[in-house]
Amino acid sequence: MAKTTGFASPAQGYENTTIDLNGLLVKNPPATFFFRLESGDMKKLGLAKGALLVVDRSKNPTPDDLVLIVHENRFLCRLMSKDNNNIIFTNGKNNIVPITDDTVIIGVVTAAIQEFNK
Repeated sequence: MAKTTGFASPAQGYENTTIDLNGLLVKNPPATFFFRLESGDMKKLGLAKGALLVVDRSKNPTPDDLVLIVHENRFLCRLMSKDNNNIIFTNGKNNIVPITDDTVIIGVVTAAIQEFNK
């Protein structure tokens, strides 16, 4: 009978287990979609160009949430904040998006997936 030495692999028993990213990141599938960030203007808040955002349309946005908005016919990811009693949208660099009649909150960003070492 062969003897084994050392410690068992920490992966032992998980060889065939896969990670279900939808199960981890999507809490409400009918209201959730993915959006690719096409600009680098959120870099100050830790989101690089090309990040894949998980956006939930069913979540009620509150201050300090990252949100996806439509402003002047463009999709923008911004931090929703309060300045005095006014809601503002910023990219973290004091670049505030002025709220107009056509500014619409599409959903709350619940997760982001970024690639490194492209």
